[in-house]
Amino acid sequence: MNKKHRQLLFALLIVLSMVLGACAQTAEKSEAPAEATEVVVVETQPPAEEVVTEAAVETQPPAEEPTAEPVATEAEDTEPDLDGAFAALLENMVAYNTIKPDALLAEMVEDTPPFLLDVRTAAEVEESGHIPSAVNIPLAELAQHVDLLPAFDTPIVVYCGTGWRATIGMTALSALGWENVRALKTTFAGWVDAGNPVEEGGAEPGMVLNAAQPDAALLAAVDDMLTSMPKGFGGISAEDFTLAMADNPDMVIIDVRKDAELEEGGIIDSGDIPQIHIPLEDFINRKADWVEDKDADIVVYCGSGHRSTMAMTILWTYGYQNVKSLKGGYGGWVKEGYPVLEYAAP
Repeated sequence: MNKKHRQLLFALLIVLSMVLGACAQTAEKSEAPAEATEVVVVETQPPAEEVVTEAAVETQPPAEEPTAEPVATEAEDTEPDLDGAFAALLENMVAYNTIKPDALLAEMVEDTPPFLLDVRTAAEVEESGHIPSAVNIPLAELAQHVDLLPAFDTPIVVYCGTGWRATIGMTALSALGWENVRALKTTFAGWVDAGNPVEEGGAEPGMVLNAAQPDAALLAAVDDMLTSMPKGFGGISAEDFTLAMADNPDMVIIDVRKDAELEEGGIIDSGDIPQIHIPLEDFINRKADWVEDKDADIVVYCGSGHRSTMAMTILWTYGYQNVKSLKGGYGGWVKEGYPVLEYAAP
């Protein structure tokens, strides 16, 4: 190989070396971006704790779906207007809302006879019969079956075995809004003995009328009173009254007769136990004269037992627990020979 050829070969080697060097640099540059891209991909992934936070937020209950609160009923949410109910009864009563047998017989044959309500137990009615067309609702259940009663302006006559429960029922229904409720002033036995009409066996079940809607709060108060009545419906005999006064000097005695009756006939001799005199007509107006202790032992009396039973029913409805009405009233007390005193006006 001559000198010229060697120079040419050497030049070719130099050129080849330069080409290979350039290729190596190009390869290195093309690989560097790939590594950078992988790093960017990793950094753009959301951190693990951010994913957990988002999931926790999604599982919270929506704000617009709170837990529903119980809604109070009208009877629970409203205090009954006992003052208004009983004041209206006492203001509008005629003959203390009683009716005698002869008057009832006359009304029973009229074109629009009164609604007859028997408040004895079903067993009593089955055993001794009932007045024709009467509807039987036991006294303790009366407020639970007002759907069987007529409209507020329909006359109602209530009766029972002795007249005692009839008075309680009359007082309760009058307070609930019935405008013309009267208690039959005789025993059922007396009605039968007088030869008045009677049907044997139990009374027909009453028809659902839904004709009157008493105030819900008043109805609840009356129902609580009727279902809490003591055995014997609060009656106390003259003998038991005498024993009770001897045993309990803290007893409260209320006389609901008119002042003129006290002045004319005297009062019960109650020894050292003072008496409160509140005519029935003023019983609500003079509520401030009632004893405050609703657990006190109270005995109410009047002339025959009717007015005192009305007052007893009123006190029961206000929550007084231990109230009794003197059977036979002041007249029975005198007839049995128990002691009396002249009335000295305060």
